Amino acid sequence: MSEKIKVSVCMITYGHEKFIEEAINGVLMQEIDFEIELIVSNDASPDNTHEVVMSIIENHPRGSWIKYIKQESNLGMMPNSVFILKACRGEFIAICEGDDYWIDPLKLKKQVDFLELNDEYVIHSGNAIQLTADSNLCGKPLLNIEKSNCFELKDFLTQNNIITCTVMFRNVKFKFPKDFEKVTFGDWMLYVILIKNSGQKAYLSTDCLSVYRSHSEGVMNNLSKYNYYNTHIFQIVTIYKYLKIKRLDRNVISILNNFYLEKFRIEVKSRSYINIFKTSFLHFKTTSTSMPFRKYLSALKQEFLTF
Repeated sequence: MSEKIKVSVCMITYGHEKFIEEAINGVLMQEIDFEIELIVSNDASPDNTHEVVMSIIENHPRGSWIKYIKQESNLGMMPNSVFILKACRGEFIAICEGDDYWIDPLKLKKQVDFLELNDEYVIHSGNAIQLTADSNLCGKPLLNIEKSNCFELKDFLTQNNIITCTVMFRNVKFKFPKDFEKVTFGDWMLYVILIKNSGQKAYLSTDCLSVYRSHSEGVMNNLSKYNYYNTHIFQIVTIYKYLKIKRLDRNVISILNNFYLEKFRIEVKSRSYINIFKTSFLHFKTTSTSMPFRKYLSALKQEFLTF
């Protein structure tokens, strides 16, 4: 083993008592010939996550790989993510949250080899199998891909194309934008930042590297339809602000319009008149600045008649 850390593995955890051992073991089983660190940041979990992690550190032959931090108070998912990313010392960084786990013992080796041989890429990712709430592996990969793909910055402007629990990226130095901790999909925002600051691309392999766990405590499962539209609008607008892109293209405006219209439908149905006013103002400000506000309101009124 060399003294220099090749890979830092980030693992944020909160309330993952039932899952964290599987997540950690997926890292500790890796077949490697380089130095790694597994940084586990427990965000003041209310369950026995702490005891499970300490037991692994004390009893596993590779427990010394683990750098464990137990937060004194709950930071929240995004601040905890920033904390752990700033703590990474490795040349490369891999992500596995405390409720997912890796199934390929060569995951890290494959990814390091690829990134060292391919300077044009800042991110390497792969496919994953979904584990449902009833603890059944669906057996089918999440992504329906037959060949590898590469993605540029433009491909991440309105959607995330890769699965976080499969990701490794170069430890690129950058400053977190001020709105980073406000977004819901921090992984998606992170990929935008990495590609922007490196000038490189993201690679998607067909290899199935991980298991993504879908359960009731997961972020996506806890979003109402209304909040789903809200978070995506905010995410896309934040990405464009970060990139300093002032003019939205037609495709982006069309996507945002669909999200806003779905919000309007929910607000009209629930008679949330104050929210209708707020949403219409934000919609106009975000996508309709080329037309007078009166014309916008007239068009919106016609749209309301179809709800």
